[in-house]
Amino acid sequence: MADLAPHAIDLWGGEDAVMAMTFDEPNVVSRIPGGHIDFATTTNRYALEWAKPQGLVDAISCGLARDSRAFGSLNFGRHESFGLIGDREIELLRLLIPHLQRAATITRLYDGARAAEAAFEEVLATLRIPVMLVTRDLRLIHANPAAQAALDGGSALSVWNGMLRARSPGVGAALASAVAGAAENEAGLERRGFGIPIKDDAGAHAALHIMPLLRRGLGIDHDAVAAIFVAEADAPIVAPTDLIATLFDLTSAEARVFEQISKGSSAPQAAERLGVKISTVKTHLLHLFEKTGVSKQSELVLLATSLAAPLIG
Repeated sequence: MADLAPHAIDLWGGEDAVMAMTFDEPNVVSRIPGGHIDFATTTNRYALEWAKPQGLVDAISCGLARDSRAFGSLNFGRHESFGLIGDREIELLRLLIPHLQRAATITRLYDGARAAEAAFEEVLATLRIPVMLVTRDLRLIHANPAAQAALDGGSALSVWNGMLRARSPGVGAALASAVAGAAENEAGLERRGFGIPIKDDAGAHAALHIMPLLRRGLGIDHDAVAAIFVAEADAPIVAPTDLIATLFDLTSAEARVFEQISKGSSAPQAAERLGVKISTVKTHLLHLFEKTGVSKQSELVLLATSLAAPLIG
């Protein structure tokens, strides 16, 4: 099977095409130009030796990891008796992607530790990455040794009167929103708790991942609603504009205006670049101020800057 891997990649358009695929959207073989599998004419070994014997005529894929340490995806084959993959299947996978990616990230962060073989806090103590358990209002319940060392050593997070605090207001808002989402509705957490970028005193970049703890029966303090993992950030998983749009429930139009303003554009410049009237931009700005809790365009820029993920060249 391993020797067929390069041929499977060729079905998706080749290695460059695979690496360029949208990470947060489903990808379908039959919807790639030239991707429809014609068993009568194809010479692709994967199609002939693997797909055809099993009656597979299409495939859908979503990204799970793409950084300097791992590249992974989840793929589903489509049997010929069901025809090609359609819009319904694409929409269903689109809804699952944030949860699948978060699950994959948390699994990697466990670094091989087996939670089922020991008490939860003992497992946390074996992890090399910082992990903190918090209540809905960010009261710190437990910090593993790695987390305690980070808190004591000038990380982007600190503890004040027993409460976990972020030094950046933008990160603080993102963290509070994600933990509140974990407490209210695990299924609705989605991207609010996935890949929140931070930077410590030494300028090192990292990312916060929030895992809901409700109804997990892990034997931990019943007040703890979320585990916060601090992982090295190899690449931005969520663009600042996308992250802020999710955090503050921005419409697509409001997000586009926010993106222009965060880049330093004035309202007239934003209107020109977006091809809309200045009055439209000003209306969206009023909505942005109301939703984000700021009152100036310069504060929107600061909000974007505080949540900006590092770019890897």
